[in-house]
Amino acid sequence: MKNNENIYRELSKQFTDQEIVEGYVFPADLEEQEKEAIEAEFRALRLKALKESTEEQRLLSALMRMKLLIQDYLGRSDFEKEFSFAHQLEQYIKLIGRSQKDFAVEIDLHPTKLSRLLNGRDNPNNELVYRLEKHCGNVIPAIYWWKLYAKQLEDEIKTNERLRIIEWEKVKNNLKFRA
Repeated sequence: MKNNENIYRELSKQFTDQEIVEGYVFPADLEEQEKEAIEAEFRALRLKALKESTEEQRLLSALMRMKLLIQDYLGRSDFEKEFSFAHQLEQYIKLIGRSQKDFAVEIDLHPTKLSRLLNGRDNPNNELVYRLEKHCGNVIPAIYWWKLYAKQLEDEIKTNERLRIIEWEKVKNNLKFRA
């Protein structure tokens, strides 16, 4: 913010406020042809930047996209299967271009355990989410991985009526209160 104020002070020495606004704010009343020309120029610049980006830059960009999608999802209230821990881990492995076997070696996890995680037959633990955080270069924090699982678990607790009934039948002498 302080930097913006310094920039404004420097510009105001040479230009009026009106000139600054006209020079740095896009006008809203562009003609359709002007809008199309600007959009075409922007697309061309974006394509050029994409072509010139390194594999590392593309991977970082994809990881940042994944992080932002997870972050957005975690802010929502409902569980979505495509954001289950297993699905996001599978997406991550595809994104980095590793086989399951190679990835398991890289994070010091038995391949069978990884397979069970990916198929939703096993659940992550603290150690695993720390390893995932380290593996992705700290782009996706351990807490995001854990919250993906926690949100899934919360949904299961809310919706698994069959298990609720089974477990309620095991309780003897439960407390009773008047309504």
